[in-house]
Amino acid sequence: MKPKLSLTDYATPASSVSAFCRAVLRSLIPPQFYGIGQHKLNNQHVVFKHVDRFVRMRRFESLSIHEICKGIKITCIPWLEPPAVHDQNSPKNKVSLSDLQKRTEILHEIIYYIFDSILIPLVRANFYVTESQTHRNRLFYFQHDVWRHLTEQPLADLKLSTFEELKSDKAERMLGRRSLPYGTLRLLPKSTGIRPILNLRRRMLVNNKWAGSKGRFFGQSVNSTITPIYGILNYEKMRKQDDLGSCLFSVGDIHLRLKAFKERLLLHYHEAGSLPVFYFVKLDIQSCFDTIPQDKLVRLIEDLVSEEAYHFTRHVEMRPPDEFGSMWPMREARQSKAFRKFVARAAPAARPQHLTEAINNGGTTNRRNTVFVDTTGQKEYDTEDLLDLLHEHVRNNLVKLGRKYFRQRNGIPQGSVLSSILCNLFYAEMEREVLAFLQSDETLLLRLVDDFLLVTSNPDLAKRFLEVMIKGQPAYGVSVNPAKSLVNFAAAVDGTHIPRLVDTSLFPYCGSLIDTRTLEIHKDHDRILEGGDSAAETLANSLTVESARVPGRTLHRKLLTSFKLLMHPMYLDTNHNSLTVVLSTLYANYLTTAMKMYQYMRSLRGRAHPSSEVIIRIVRDTTQLAHRLVQGKRCWGQRDATMESSSPSVCTVQHSQVQYLAAAAFRFVLSRKQTRYTLALRWLELVLKGSRPRSDAKAKRLAQVVQKGNLMYGSWRF
Repeated sequence: MKPKLSLTDYATPASSVSAFCRAVLRSLIPPQFYGIGQHKLNNQHVVFKHVDRFVRMRRFESLSIHEICKGIKITCIPWLEPPAVHDQNSPKNKVSLSDLQKRTEILHEIIYYIFDSILIPLVRANFYVTESQTHRNRLFYFQHDVWRHLTEQPLADLKLSTFEELKSDKAERMLGRRSLPYGTLRLLPKSTGIRPILNLRRRMLVNNKWAGSKGRFFGQSVNSTITPIYGILNYEKMRKQDDLGSCLFSVGDIHLRLKAFKERLLLHYHEAGSLPVFYFVKLDIQSCFDTIPQDKLVRLIEDLVSEEAYHFTRHVEMRPPDEFGSMWPMREARQSKAFRKFVARAAPAARPQHLTEAINNGGTTNRRNTVFVDTTGQKEYDTEDLLDLLHEHVRNNLVKLGRKYFRQRNGIPQGSVLSSILCNLFYAEMEREVLAFLQSDETLLLRLVDDFLLVTSNPDLAKRFLEVMIKGQPAYGVSVNPAKSLVNFAAAVDGTHIPRLVDTSLFPYCGSLIDTRTLEIHKDHDRILEGGDSAAETLANSLTVESARVPGRTLHRKLLTSFKLLMHPMYLDTNHNSLTVVLSTLYANYLTTAMKMYQYMRSLRGRAHPSSEVIIRIVRDTTQLAHRLVQGKRCWGQRDATMESSSPSVCTVQHSQVQYLAAAAFRFVLSRKQTRYTLALRWLELVLKGSRPRSDAKAKRLAQVVQKGNLMYGSWRF
């Protein structure tokens, strides 16, 4: 018997859950409810079909009453008839429009009651429903006794290491005296074990404390209450960026740091004409948020804060509602609300910062097509009060799991809006104190929260960094698991061999692959296979299918949004990456988008399935979007003042090359179902012929990119 390694293997299959729910509904609801005559079984089949669909839905998907009742023959249901109606076939008893509308309204109410008040409580009473860390939007159903057995030991370990249980009366007294409410804790299954998820965004019901007032109301969430602390930490972080060490604010900073490092080395090794041999070391801190010493962290923040009071102002950023709406043909005018975002800014109370000043200082960069509106909302906070609130949040964080209260005794709350910035500030302190020996022109240290990457041409520095980190830093709560570390050279610490990169020069880091010879950045497309037995399953788990009136328009918007996220400037900069690498990334992006489109269309039923015209429009618009992104000034010519990169980011990919790669990718995916997409495939063949470069060298390069991509994705089952 094959051993069950993952907790999700113990989940009840959705088919079994659906069969159970349908069996219960079949015993609760009499057959006469669905009508009489030949349509009775059809009506029951329609309802049960949507019960099955409801159970199988992914996270964030919805089901409307209109969809459930579509196909139900209302006139054959006797209990919906008025009392005076006896012979439905009699000419005198034809159903009027108002009568039919009223019957439909009553049926909708009853169907809503069945799903909302019977089906959902039935599932809740018998199953623990949750997503997993690796399966994206797919939901799993665990029987309650099975879930309790699976989580019993991990929860006991969590109590021993991170949390301590409090008596309910003591917890209630603490909550009555403090400014912060409690957070809610739930356990999320992952590939090997359980991951605790702390929800600090949830608003809790609190008792009205005003004299003579009764009742309860929704108070502020933990994250909303501590937002002013985030504001002052962000202000101090921007003032003292030199003190942040190797901290990366986003994945895109990897590109800026690597590019500046490469340019510096090219100047140094100009006479040699090539880059030196690089030594890569990747380390991951074990449970970084749960192991940070609380007292040391609070003292660090107290020393960091420079003002006695801070002044907070708010402004609104407004953007168009749908970036891709203009690409879709409109039969009638459609009004949509503009996207609004409220942003708070912190500044010293003695020197308040106005909106125009913040814009001039570059605090609102990368805000294309945005209107800034100042507001009158202003508030001043005393630093001591905010530090007291931080002390309460870090040292006395209360969470609730089920009906029990716990206090976090180690580390910092992982679901807090402050967790990442606190972690960055704390590890920057460790870098200054412990890793100062890495300050060298031949060394680059990167850190995205707790993921460290060292790139150096000095093997001695690489080995010393590995030894220092593997041995641990108890003062900072740092412990590294050698089994999860990775190097590209032979290395061992105290007899323990560190896993080594073999048979490839592409080093994985934070969803990207860095070439250890040239420092070029590739996208790690193999990650799409994580969380499923096949590419089809993984892609299906990542989707959220909307049952809209205009399914083609919805598919168009979702695919363009997804494609835009894939087109990150770090992968398309031909000043850092070779043109072949950029073209390969672009082709892989189109293949991924085409596979997502295919999986999405498979989930659409009946007449909702998009026509060939919709597919052709999607290909055209993704091509137009790609051309706009690779040529537009919005993504290119940007420099980071802290990176000191001398050359701007540019992309030399031509529009004809984009067209060719797009057509080749969609043809590769759709050709597996040629009979269904005949018209689209004919059009794609015409695009391929029309966009083929006239230069043999350029045509050969594109052909090699397509051939290599097809070999990589040819074995995928999508």
